Amino acid sequence: MEALKLFYSIVQFSPFPERFEYVNAGVVVFEIRQGKVVVKLADDFSRVKKFFGEINATFLKGALHDFSQRVVLHFSRPSIAAAWIDDFNAKRADLFRLTPLNAVAGDRADDVAEKLFNELVAWHAHSKKIERINTLLTSAFREAGVLSLLDKRPDPVHIEQYGVNVQADYGYQNGVYNLIDAARFDNPQRGLAEAGKRVLEGKALSEMLGKRLIVVGEFGTQPDRYVENLRGDFESVGAKLFRLEEVDELSEEIRRTAH
Repeated sequence: MEALKLFYSIVQFSPFPERFEYVNAGVVVFEIRQGKVVVKLADDFSRVKKFFGEINATFLKGALHDFSQRVVLHFSRPSIAAAWIDDFNAKRADLFRLTPLNAVAGDRADDVAEKLFNELVAWHAHSKKIERINTLLTSAFREAGVLSLLDKRPDPVHIEQYGVNVQADYGYQNGVYNLIDAARFDNPQRGLAEAGKRVLEGKALSEMLGKRLIVVGEFGTQPDRYVENLRGDFESVGAKLFRLEEVDELSEEIRRTAH
């Protein structure tokens, strides 16, 4: 690690950390050799409201600032070790956490922090992508001729164990009720968080409510191994995962079994 210059971690927020559901709220870039720490935090909490509902923005902004000050104080020293992140998180039962260190190319920590913030935290980029993947799923089902066999935006399903509602794009009955939703996994960091959330939902739907979650994902340039590993995780809890390019396969199943 000492031979590398810049590393980054994502600041994540959750009002319910015991559920392991977090939203990206900032980035921290570490300049290893000089012990410099650059923090860039969100001031638009639309992403947080999208996932967790209404919040006290003034309180959250202040708490996030205090957390960032503790990060700077703790890590402003040369040659930080990866294990320090785990140690930092373990000592704080908090609304915030830091993700493990990742190396990143660049010469100026400030410039890298700005770039990573726009890619991983800024709400405007994320909201556009979510809308597009849902639109792509609808278009794919329309081309396959199965829209008439599907319930559009079925009623949300409440998972009492986690205190959340699962709202899917489509649903259909074939012995069990299937909830079909679209998601993006084309960004490694966001994709992993999204996958973890979906697997937990799929497990609860299957074991507690007798329903099945089906997720159609956009994977971009992610390798096949990444997709197959996630597919195995979904299947292990009674859920299913399809690539967007595999909608024809899903549509054939819908035509054959829907009633």
